[in-house]
Amino acid sequence: MLFLVLAFGILGLCVGSFLNVIILRRGKRSLSWRSECMSCAKTLAWYDLIPIASWVILRGRCRACGSSISIQYPLVEAATAILFAALGLWVAGP
Repeated sequence: MLFLVLAFGILGLCVGSFLNVIILRRGKRSLSWRSECMSCAKTLAWYDLIPIASWVILRGRCRACGSSISIQYPLVEAATAILFAALGLWVAGP
């Protein structure tokens, strides 16, 4: 049961990260573009895109220019992970 809840939670982190991309890019550009800093336009490395962890490690700042990154990103990822974990708990049953 714990494995299922964790698996659903990790899946939720990934979905939450993708939701952030959709929220940010709606009507602006293609989803196929790499993520970049909104201040300096530097393309973000894969290790700067790990849900929640990257934001915490970088203390909510861009690695390249140091500009602030909104708390919205980890909050959306965390909320989605919690919802998915709850769904996993529900699927696992009593």
